[in-house]
Amino acid sequence: MAHPGWGDQWATGPVPLAGAPRPAGRSDARRRGRRGRSRRPQRQARRRLRAALLSVAGVVVVLAVVGGWFARDALRARDALMAAAEDVARMQELVTAGDVAGAQAVMPGLQEHAADAHGRTEGVLWSVAAALPWAGPNVQAVQTVASVVDDLAQRALPPLVEATAVVDPSALAPLDGRLDVSPLVAIAPQVTAADTAVRVAGEQLATVAALDLHPQIAEPVAELQSKVAAVGADTATAARAVQLIPPMLGADGPRDYLVLVQNNAEPRATGGIAGAVLLLRAEGGRLSVVEQRTGGELSGLEQPVVELTDVEQDLFGPLLATDMRDVNFTPDFPRSAHIAQRIWQQQVGGQVDGVLSVDPGTLALVLGATGPVSLPGGELTADDVVAQLLNEVYLTIEDPQDQDAFFADTAAAVFAAVAGGQGDPAGVVNALAEAARQGRLMVWSADDDEQALLSGTVLAGELRGVAGDSPVVGVFLNDGTQAKVGYYLDVQGGVESLACSPDGSQELRLEMEFTYAPPEDVEELPEYLLGLDEIVRPGEFRTNALLYLPKNARMSDLRIDGEPGHLHVQVHEGVTVGVVTWDFVPGQKRTIAASITTKPGQVGDVVLRTTPTAGGFQNVSALSSCAVSG
Repeated sequence: MAHPGWGDQWATGPVPLAGAPRPAGRSDARRRGRRGRSRRPQRQARRRLRAALLSVAGVVVVLAVVGGWFARDALRARDALMAAAEDVARMQELVTAGDVAGAQAVMPGLQEHAADAHGRTEGVLWSVAAALPWAGPNVQAVQTVASVVDDLAQRALPPLVEATAVVDPSALAPLDGRLDVSPLVAIAPQVTAADTAVRVAGEQLATVAALDLHPQIAEPVAELQSKVAAVGADTATAARAVQLIPPMLGADGPRDYLVLVQNNAEPRATGGIAGAVLLLRAEGGRLSVVEQRTGGELSGLEQPVVELTDVEQDLFGPLLATDMRDVNFTPDFPRSAHIAQRIWQQQVGGQVDGVLSVDPGTLALVLGATGPVSLPGGELTADDVVAQLLNEVYLTIEDPQDQDAFFADTAAAVFAAVAGGQGDPAGVVNALAEAARQGRLMVWSADDDEQALLSGTVLAGELRGVAGDSPVVGVFLNDGTQAKVGYYLDVQGGVESLACSPDGSQELRLEMEFTYAPPEDVEELPEYLLGLDEIVRPGEFRTNALLYLPKNARMSDLRIDGEPGHLHVQVHEGVTVGVVTWDFVPGQKRTIAASITTKPGQVGDVVLRTTPTAGGFQNVSALSSCAVSG
């Protein structure tokens, strides 16, 4: 029976109306006889058909009305989301320009638009539509997007905008050699809460399979997923920073750090030998170099300072843990740093709260922001510091101790310039960030909680075959010449993702090229630069190349110098590594190429982590073929 409020026309059967003819009585029916009786079932069938059609028509009208309401809300929700997107874009412009007050003024409008969109995608109609098999996934996607945008507008963006004023590099610039970290301490709870909100938003959006949606919905959903992921990376970095910087700069008491200044002219896996070691003290936001040693002073131990694994003994030998200059034979920086800490404590003494590693490439990036620094021998700039430290010092200064001292003095002068607030603070921060991305700046903390925050970041320098869902390939160099001719080694190449399988594994192709190009008169260069002639002839160069595969990957079609080859294979910290030793004569080029099949599910962009060289080769990444095929 139909609902009484719908009126006569919605009844499930005929309803007598005013003025209608009186139904025929029984005597009338008799007079009609057999012929009348034969037509009765036909009239009843027609009445039932008419009733059914009227009922269907009623449902159609109701659905049209309901659909109109739904469509109205959907269009208004779309308009509200578009307005919110414009608000966010405007806020980004203002924050980038340093106008935090202007960005905060836009915030109420953004929150209103986001709340409006969220409210219009809730209710019975949307719940029903979300359950429909042909429309449900698209409706659910719109609901998720509206909910996420509202949550970000209400919970994440306000504290982040406020935090930009606090963490602005100009506001954090050292004053009289001291960086005031109290604003970071104050803002830390808000930043970490915002990071949590962004992370939750990313997890909610990750439940939406954009590829299964209508194209008009799939494209903006995928774009939002990408943007929230990018914001999440930034907020995670900010959350780590506000928790790490105050204590590591001595807000809770003095900290002492070793700074390994790597010399890329004699390559090691993470850059080069530790030609100089500084002891950097942080206390109450003030940084100062309190001691400096050459790497050679911290060598010659009879026994390793830590117990080496069988694999470490095989790949790197005992020098890894007996000589400060060789602690970075391993590409696993936390391991290098721990060994360096123990060597210093055994040979010098004192507490070591952490270890940093930099190279002349890092110093060049920083000098680009601070401007030149002055040394007794002259001025060093961003343009000449790499050549001066990695090559010219060996041509102009004969005594190796004086060479190492020049190396250490330069690093100390750059640290003093940063600590003194010289130059552009924002530029310094950007330079340090770029150095970390290139693999030239790494940080390790002896505090387990702080190290947990560093882990997984580009600063950590960890050995790992996978980062999230991204396969990581490693190509590292360890000099075998005990010389400084690695300065003349040019490295080129990269990795490419060729195909993505249905199981999420990728087919990669790695191709690397190494060209040794010293000057023609290389044999006449100083002996200290050329190294030991019992290893190779003067002017030649030996290196051990280490190829680390992504975790649980398979390698095929290995080519060394264009021919089928083989490597000495080990499993280092759960990652398969192959080693080949090369001797170069001047002008010689060596190549290595391999096909690699990753583990299923490693669908992210491919990361190539490598030894940063004097010539500028550094960490690179390649677009995932799974992303392209998707």
